[in-house]
Amino acid sequence: MDKNIHLEIAKLIGEPINPSLPVPVAITAIADIDTADPGEKVFYFSSEDTDVDEIYDIDAGGAITEVKRDPKADTALAFKGLNSKLEYVLVDAVLNSPDTNVLGRKKGAISRGMDKLELRLILKAIIDSGSVQTITPVSGEDLYDVIMKAKHALEDYGDSYALLCGSAVKEAIDNYDKKNAGSFNYSVTLVAKLKELGIDVMKIFGKVKTTGDASAERLLDTNKFVIVARNSTITQGKPLHFVRRRISADIANLMGANVDSAQRAIMVIPTPAPIAGTNTLGFGVYGYESFIWCIKNIKGLAKSADLTTIL
Repeated sequence: MDKNIHLEIAKLIGEPINPSLPVPVAITAIADIDTADPGEKVFYFSSEDTDVDEIYDIDAGGAITEVKRDPKADTALAFKGLNSKLEYVLVDAVLNSPDTNVLGRKKGAISRGMDKLELRLILKAIIDSGSVQTITPVSGEDLYDVIMKAKHALEDYGDSYALLCGSAVKEAIDNYDKKNAGSFNYSVTLVAKLKELGIDVMKIFGKVKTTGDASAERLLDTNKFVIVARNSTITQGKPLHFVRRRISADIANLMGANVDSAQRAIMVIPTPAPIAGTNTLGFGVYGYESFIWCIKNIKGLAKSADLTTIL
């Protein structure tokens, strides 16, 4: 009788792939980042200072012209809270699966999802705003012309540009030289030209779903772009400002979160996790944050119309 013990050995390669996970761009590329303490109010100047620069010749009698100026109005910003779904996994499922990193991966996915939703809300507000200049192609213009028009619309007010492109716009930039090679009468290498002009091209891709969405929504329409002058010549900093509310250590402890003065809490609920009012033999994970953002310098932003006809 064979007394040998036979061991079945298996090797698991990699981890489950979820193509919705990547974060395409950091908000730090287009906005100044700040934090606010619990209960702290945040204001921004809601009106533009349109006073004309005016200097006089010295009056014959030496009189000084007096002009009264009033402070510009400020407006309080209302913080927006985000929370994820409560995702949970059964203890039995964890113990019997090779996917032992499921909780850690879900924590990372919640954080990435919040990053993407922050970016989507900012870009959607820019696209929807009637105050942000829209660049529209006219007859005979192509993608090169539209991007240059957008850059020229901003260059009186800033430089160091970020061009945030939808997927179709980015593809058209990459393929521009080959597509137009037969009609070039002079050298136009679009990718090199953008780099020469100090325009960083950033592809915005991916989707995220939030309350009220029937399905996941794109962070930016594939056929549009937003251009940002990050180094302003008329005000300090970038044209956008992004603020997260800090979560103090005391509040974090009450939430059961192991964080210290963090801006976002990603919490793991130990077993038994309360699921739908029932104590469940499983682990839960969810996230929470509070943030606001505003446009400080409307002249440092421009957006394109839908460019489908020229891509």
